[in-house]
Amino acid sequence: MSSELYISATDLRDYAKALGWVVDTEAVRDRLYVLTNPRFEKRQLVFPIEATAPDYCESVRSVAEKLAEIEHKPLQWIFNGLQEVRDDTLRFGITFDRASTSALPLPFAASIVEGAQQLLKAAACTVVNPQRHHPRLNRTEAQLLVDKSEFRHTELGSFVLRVSCPVDALDVQGELLGDEIAGPFVRRAMLTVVRSVERLVSSVETDTLEELIHETKNETAPIISSNLCEALVRFKDEALNNALDVSVSWAVSKPFPAVLPLKAPIRIQPDYFPRIEEVSRALRSREQHREDTFIGTVESLNGEMGSDRRRSGEVVLALLMKDEGELIHARANLTADQYQDADKAHMTSGAYIRVSGKLHPGRQPRALTDITRFELT
Repeated sequence: MSSELYISATDLRDYAKALGWVVDTEAVRDRLYVLTNPRFEKRQLVFPIEATAPDYCESVRSVAEKLAEIEHKPLQWIFNGLQEVRDDTLRFGITFDRASTSALPLPFAASIVEGAQQLLKAAACTVVNPQRHHPRLNRTEAQLLVDKSEFRHTELGSFVLRVSCPVDALDVQGELLGDEIAGPFVRRAMLTVVRSVERLVSSVETDTLEELIHETKNETAPIISSNLCEALVRFKDEALNNALDVSVSWAVSKPFPAVLPLKAPIRIQPDYFPRIEEVSRALRSREQHREDTFIGTVESLNGEMGSDRRRSGEVVLALLMKDEGELIHARANLTADQYQDADKAHMTSGAYIRVSGKLHPGRQPRALTDITRFELT
């Protein structure tokens, strides 16, 4: 039996009600849900209340197929909605002009997953304590939001990353949007994401980024943070030159207030990403370099052979930020001795390096200079 058929009767009922269907309360006495819709007077949705009914799964599929036909949607689209009745769901659509492939480079796929996590963490931190730059994204609320979220099946067409979270998953209060929407924490975090993206795109298109930066720096509770902007930049691959469509669907179990309409999807054109990166830099302009000892891994070796027939030069490292609890990619130039250790670490499964130096702010991979120590741990 296909797992797509394991949909509870109440979730199917609530999903149909969100589409305008009305429950016949008389039929409930007979342990059936019978729903009608004034738009389709000759159609009914009928399925058992009890999941143990012999024809329960077949009835659910029949109703889903009928909804797909009526709504002019693919059947999988209906099943996706049924599985997310209680979830708020963000969709990140990657679109690009490359007819020869429908795949994404693996490093870029990893980058957008990391970007989605950072986006949720940044939004959560903004809901709890709005500011234009969060020095750390390791708040308990931020980690809980990520832990409660799920990576859903991708969708056909452009590559679509779907991340959903039960709308009532976190019993946490937040300051942001308190006067506008008395919703749960997850709803506020998701709303922070889409509103921030909407405001950024609007500012790019109306050529008002300078005003946006000025307003954000002077707002007591800014909705946009440098961390959120940095997360969005992770969704751009230079070789693909892709666009990004951001959209959201709200849990039908907790309908979104009609007084706060949202446009969807919001498209970030390929040329918008550098401008969003400029906003990120501007909002964290006071950040200083960080001199510390870091633990990490060697991701790539890009050095060159010297006259002494030894390699030295650039490597890319993944460094664990102890305070933030996240990985930062950094580019460093190593001496021949250091490069030899980097090569050993790169070729050894599970090997880590310890490096001391000056980590500069900016786009990843960030610059790591003035290296005084580099060794295998």
